[in-house]
This record gives sequence, C-alpha cells and structure tokens, in this order.
Amino acid sequence: MKSILETFAYGEIDPLEDFLKWDAQYCKVVESIAEHEKKLLSILDEGAGELLMKYSAAQTEANEGAGVGRFICGYRMGMLMTMEVFMGKESEQRSLE
Repeated sequence: MKSILETFAYGEIDPLEDFLKWDAQYCKVVESIAEHEKKLLSILDEGAGELLMKYSAAQTEANEGAGVGRFICGYRMGMLMTMEVFMGKESEQRSLE
C-alpha cells in the first residue's frame, strides 16, 4: 500500500478537490459570473470584449497563484503545529521521568 506522500507525489490525490464545496450557493455564484460575462460581451465591441477576456484571464491567473500560496502557507503552518505537538510530548515525557 502506498503512503499518503507517494499518493500525493503521483498526483493521485488533489488537496483542493475537497476544498471547493459545490453546493447550491457556489453554483449560483458561478452561474451569475458566466451570465454577467455573457451580457458584458454582448454590449461591448470586439476590441473591448477581447480586453475584458484578457482581464478575466489575468484575474483568474492571479487568483490561482494566490490560492497556491495560501495552500502552501497553510500546509507549512499545519506541519509546524504538528511538530510542536510532538516536541511538546517529548518535553512532557522527559519531565515525567
């Protein structure tokens, strides 16, 4: 049986998969974004529509980058907390001896 680290390394699990909750509220927001984009594109000329799509793509890229940064920061914080718990247990055991 593979360890969790091997499974993660081979891309067989995705930590962000469980992060997004595809509930009714989230789906409603995504639909609203698509609807607003469609309306904007219908009233803009070709050049302005192209500019809007470039803006949207850049915004998406920035959000993805920020999300990766938050994930890494959270993972590191979780590992530090785990280390502290184990280090604290060692200290407690030594003081009991």
